[in-house]
Amino acid sequence: MRKTMSAAAMAAIWLGAFGAVAAPPDTSSMPQLTLTPATPPDAPSTEPQFSVNATAASDYIFRGVSQTENHPAVFGSARVTDDAFYLGAGIETVDFHNGTDAEYDLSAGWTPVIAGFRLDLGVIRYGYIDEPSHTHIDTLDFKGVVLHDFGPMTLAGAVFYTPNYFGSGHDGEYYEGRATYRIIDGLSVNGALGRQLVTVGPDHTTWNAGVNYALIKNIALDLRYYDTSEHSLGSLYGSHYVASIKASF
Repeated sequence: MRKTMSAAAMAAIWLGAFGAVAAPPDTSSMPQLTLTPATPPDAPSTEPQFSVNATAASDYIFRGVSQTENHPAVFGSARVTDDAFYLGAGIETVDFHNGTDAEYDLSAGWTPVIAGFRLDLGVIRYGYIDEPSHTHIDTLDFKGVVLHDFGPMTLAGAVFYTPNYFGSGHDGEYYEGRATYRIIDGLSVNGALGRQLVTVGPDHTTWNAGVNYALIKNIALDLRYYDTSEHSLGSLYGSHYVASIKASF
């Protein structure tokens, strides 16, 4: 049995600090993007590879919870990859009703391929811009992801651990399983089931399902349904239908 606070008490802490459960996705702000590292190339590159992404979405959902009070969000990220190692940085808009209006993410990791399994072992730091002086919710997440392809289907599992869950002084873990099915080139459907555990505060289960379509080579559209097991905690934990468009270069 995990030691927890009441939902009301934890909600008061969250709302007092930043209005909701704080976040990264994916990659890395959006969860479905963070979970899946790029497929390794046929031949190792001898030079570092750079990529830049920009995303606009009707909401910013992190582990089932809206980070923008159910309002639109924009994301930007950049990544450099050298062989199986990478460094990344991202920024996204948030709305915690306390002056905090942006989140930045810094990440580093290693993506080896072992016996046909793709791994992503890394760390992510979430920081917040213009947070109140009495609020300290910057968080460090350690992650482990494993993926394997079965024909047109990819199955993935991920574990995230933080020793200090968004300034609470207590640890937290998040577990997620994901399945992606490629229907044709440029069109896929996928879904995920996750569980957020917090040493103090209400745990919750979250799930999502959606479709991703490449409009052109560098532009992709994603339509997705999100939900959680804790609608009693308010509309941020409710059902969400989210549309997003992503440009990759």
